[in-house]
Amino acid sequence: MKPWKLLDTEYLVNAPWLKVAKEKCELPNGKVIDDFYTLWQPDWVLILARTAEGKWVMTEQYRHGTGKIALEFPAGIIDKDETPEQAAVRELQEECGYKLDERLSTECHPERNAAGMESKDLAPAYLGAYPVNPDRHRGKFHVVFIDGVVHAGETSFDETEEIESTEMTDEELQAKMLDGTFSHPLQMAGYFKWKLSQK
Repeated sequence: MKPWKLLDTEYLVNAPWLKVAKEKCELPNGKVIDDFYTLWQPDWVLILARTAEGKWVMTEQYRHGTGKIALEFPAGIIDKDETPEQAAVRELQEECGYKLDERLSTECHPERNAAGMESKDLAPAYLGAYPVNPDRHRGKFHVVFIDGVVHAGETSFDETEEIESTEMTDEELQAKMLDGTFSHPLQMAGYFKWKLSQK
């Protein structure tokens, strides 16, 4: 099996936050497709942030694509020259007012010492990069897990953002998945990637 050969690209939309391209492609069997459309958006990071009490930091905000208020994990665009882990820490503070608890130690939380957790386990953990839609989308989303966060400091929203934060246990989150309240498929995939990494 061979990949398609890209013969020509015409950008129908070429904006900083979205590119739409009309591509001419030659298939391995020689057939030519004159109008295969692809999309591009900047890479973004999905932030799986958990408190010392084992609760997930979640957000609620309006999403114009569905026209509804959405329950989601925190997420955001990765800035130029920024790693996904750096973006995760920054976005978590900006959107939710949470950050890593610098005071978190085995003295403060002996239950973590009993569980064998060391200070290195509290650093952001990179779980990988995944295609948004392998068929037509060129962008990727990255998954970062941050354990031991606390609500500390102020949020810093963009002028188009209005976000409310809440905390949920793992059981509460899974119940929201089952009843459809939490329905973002890419975020659900990132969560289950983390789940599998715990086995």
